[in-house]
Amino acid sequence: MKDFKLDNELKITSGFTMPDGYFDTLSEKILAQLPKQEPKAISISSSRKTWYFAAAAFFILMLSVPIYTKYSTKQEEIDSATLENYIAYQSNISEEEIVNLLQQEDLDKMKLEFNVDDAAIEDALYSNSNLEQYIID
Repeated sequence: MKDFKLDNELKITSGFTMPDGYFDTLSEKILAQLPKQEPKAISISSSRKTWYFAAAAFFILMLSVPIYTKYSTKQEEIDSATLENYIAYQSNISEEEIVNLLQQEDLDKMKLEFNVDDAAIEDALYSNSNLEQYIID
């Protein structure tokens, strides 16, 4: 193989040339073309305010959910006939125990007064031909 020496052979030029002192002033020219804007200053207190607002919103949400559910659900009132039927047929409480649990005011409210004249009773018996029903009941 033949020895190849770079210093002795002719060199091939690339065809590109640059002016003298081009790289000396290049950075100054580029910096001069850039727009002169000052960087934005981000305050630490503004990010704290964001966290305070987020925490306040979270607490308001956590407090409003139970309040909303309390007022949005309607409680159905049980009518007295349903309650009486349940107590009479489904519970193991005797009538005596119920009477012992009631207060005197409740017992006074339960008293019924029958102000029926004898004439009204005679009319009802006379108009109804099925007298056996009254005798049996």
